[in-house]
Amino acid sequence: MTDSDYLIAYKREKAARLTSEKLLEAVTREVYFKNAELERVNQEFREQQQALIQQEKMASVGSLASGIAHEINNPLGYSLSNLSVLSEYIHELVTAIQTVRDDSSVTDAAKAPLNSDAVIEVLEDMPDLVVESLDGLQAVKQIVTDLRGFARTNTAELTDTNVNDCLTTTMNVLASELKRKVVLHDDLQSTLIIEANSGKLNQVFANLILNAVHISPSQGNLYITTRDDSNQVVIDISDDGAGVPEEIKAEIFTPFFTTKPVGEGTGLGLSIAYAIIVDDHQGALELVDDGPGSGATFRTVSYTHLTLPTTPYV
Repeated sequence: MTDSDYLIAYKREKAARLTSEKLLEAVTREVYFKNAELERVNQEFREQQQALIQQEKMASVGSLASGIAHEINNPLGYSLSNLSVLSEYIHELVTAIQTVRDDSSVTDAAKAPLNSDAVIEVLEDMPDLVVESLDGLQAVKQIVTDLRGFARTNTAELTDTNVNDCLTTTMNVLASELKRKVVLHDDLQSTLIIEANSGKLNQVFANLILNAVHISPSQGNLYITTRDDSNQVVIDISDDGAGVPEEIKAEIFTPFFTTKPVGEGTGLGLSIAYAIIVDDHQGALELVDDGPGSGATFRTVSYTHLTLPTTPYV
């Protein structure tokens, strides 16, 4: 083989090697991009899976709350009914005893047992005890009613819903948390009816209210207002916290975005609330700067059917 043959062979080998290297580089690059794309798809899948799990958990909690409320409701009804009858019996008994006391034809000796300190104390205390028991059971009944309304999320049906009733139900359910941590200022201006799923609205309101409570200073102000604005229902939930930093405002409704330490938040709350308002109710959920509080104000606007107010909200 001549030098010329060796040179030709060398050049061919070199060209083949360069071709192989370029091909390998191209394949490696393609594999890298495919892996990156696969990782992105897997990440989206995991996020969607977590969101579905969270929604399923919320639905399960709702079903559990609804079931518990149903089980409590029946014995509660019996107890209220029996106490109401007992209250009437006590009233009749006290009236009868008083009639005997006032009857001049009855001897003092016969009246003596009715005038004893023990009987007088019982007669004075019984009506108040029954009233207090009735009030307590009525409060429990209201809690049960609120729980049943709060848990009504297992249907996609939209019905005429009073926004103020939903907010009141949510505030009742969260009453203990609110009393301990903030000073509540609510201004629910009128009866505002929209087409909505009341249980899902309750979830949104609970999420926004608890967010405001958790970032507010101790005994800070929490403002909840509703109004009719050109046939649109507007709900503002505003706090006295530090507000939302400018650099993260665009991210707050993104699934899994959170500023809390690892393990203290899923980052799903606001994204689920956004989906419920925007996707399920064709409304808007946004962060605004003109709320009454010095911190963040989340504004919910409904674009669905609105029946104009006819009676003041009580």
